[in-house]
Amino acid sequence: MKRLCFYLFIIADIVFLAGCTPRGLLYTHIRTPLDINMSQTPTDGKNVHGDLKHIPFYVDVMWDSNAIGDIAKQNGIETVYFADLETLRILIFWNQYTVHVYGQ
Repeated sequence: MKRLCFYLFIIADIVFLAGCTPRGLLYTHIRTPLDINMSQTPTDGKNVHGDLKHIPFYVDVMWDSNAIGDIAKQNGIETVYFADLETLRILIFWNQYTVHVYGQ
């Protein structure tokens, strides 16, 4: 009985707490800063984003771009203040990386 309770507890942790850790087994959705130097950084300005989709199956399939320079150039930003990285992961079959760029 103890062993059964232990395994049920582990399964419940995997299912219900998967998104609370930096990398969940079933679902992960986190947003982290790409630049940690925020000294004298203005907070006003434009917020634009670009994303990269990634499907790792037998071969890695990726499309779009999440390069900070590409995103800034496409949206007319000349000065980049800071950037954030948003990661969406479902199981091991879908990864989406979105870079949020802030600047003028």
